[in-house]
Amino acid sequence: MKSRAGLLLLTLIATGLPGACTHTAQHPQATELVRGLSVLALQTEVIPNEVAAPGTVRAVRTARLAPQVMAPIEQIYVREGDAVQHGQVLVVLDDRELQARRAAAAAAVTQAAAATEAARQSVASARAQAAVAEKTFHRYEFLEQQHSVSPQEFDEVRARWEAAQAALAAAEAQLRQAQAGARQAEEQLRAANTELGYTRLRAPFTGIVLRRLADPGTLAVPGSPILELEDSSQYRLEVVLDVELAEHIRRGSHARVSLDALPGRSFTGTVVEFEPGAEPSSHTTLVKLALPRDPALRSGLFGRAWFTAGTRQALLIPEAAVVRRGQLTGVYVVDATGTAHLRMVTLGTPYQQRVEVLSGLNAGERVVTNPGLGELDGRKLELQP
Repeated sequence: MKSRAGLLLLTLIATGLPGACTHTAQHPQATELVRGLSVLALQTEVIPNEVAAPGTVRAVRTARLAPQVMAPIEQIYVREGDAVQHGQVLVVLDDRELQARRAAAAAAVTQAAAATEAARQSVASARAQAAVAEKTFHRYEFLEQQHSVSPQEFDEVRARWEAAQAALAAAEAQLRQAQAGARQAEEQLRAANTELGYTRLRAPFTGIVLRRLADPGTLAVPGSPILELEDSSQYRLEVVLDVELAEHIRRGSHARVSLDALPGRSFTGTVVEFEPGAEPSSHTTLVKLALPRDPALRSGLFGRAWFTAGTRQALLIPEAAVVRRGQLTGVYVVDATGTAHLRMVTLGTPYQQRVEVLSGLNAGERVVTNPGLGELDGRKLELQP
């Protein structure tokens, strides 16, 4: 019997049944507090009520560089995106034919000048002969009145004087014709020089090359652009506004501008132009805002102008408080026990290094402003008194 009782006791101890005599105690581990985090109690604030208007960045000045003469393109010195200076030669056309025209025009000017000089000398000679003939005629006219010369002699002298007058008139007409020819030759030379200058296409202003529309070897045709340029020092944002909002916009007023290609940056735009009327079908109007100089600006960038229309109540949190999980955004909300809980929220527009919360939070709740990259969901925070 003693041996059976001892065996039953060993079995109870081995299997841990209620009858077993075990005294092992389990003590719960203390939860580790997260330190060094800041917590902010949210309150609604009055902020400007901004209305967004989409728009596109445009250069104030653009140019389509096209030739004024027909000639093969010999060289193009720039490509898309290259910076150019005012007066810089960008395109060179083949000028051999125009050089030949200029040489011919220069030769014509030389010949016309020689012809003009010869005609001028002829006029001088004819004028001298006419003067002598006139004096002789007047002398014979006096003698004829005195009956000192025969009528035949008088008629001969008068005929010589009339012939000298006719020769002078002919010489003067020839001079006028030579001078007209010289002027025409000079005009042709100036035109040839001008056309020769058209074979060098220069930048009309300092800017950048937007597009290159031709290559060397192709035939340049007047009016057909080779390059498109824009002035990189002056840009505007052209936005479309509802006519109701546009009624409150005045030239010189300011608006905050954000561009999708430059996240985190904002510019101050100044209204410089706006259409007085509205587009009938959409009831909108076009407004142009001058942008400050910035090397990051380019034509075609999409952005928005934020116009102020009164004030409104908003719930704002620091941008650093936002936790991103893929396409979702959230914040760590701290409950009454000091435990952090991740809560997804819907965010609105940024405002002075903060962002508006559209849904997911209420005034009075506390959020962690500097969560960092660690996981805080379900962890207790050491809160400062």
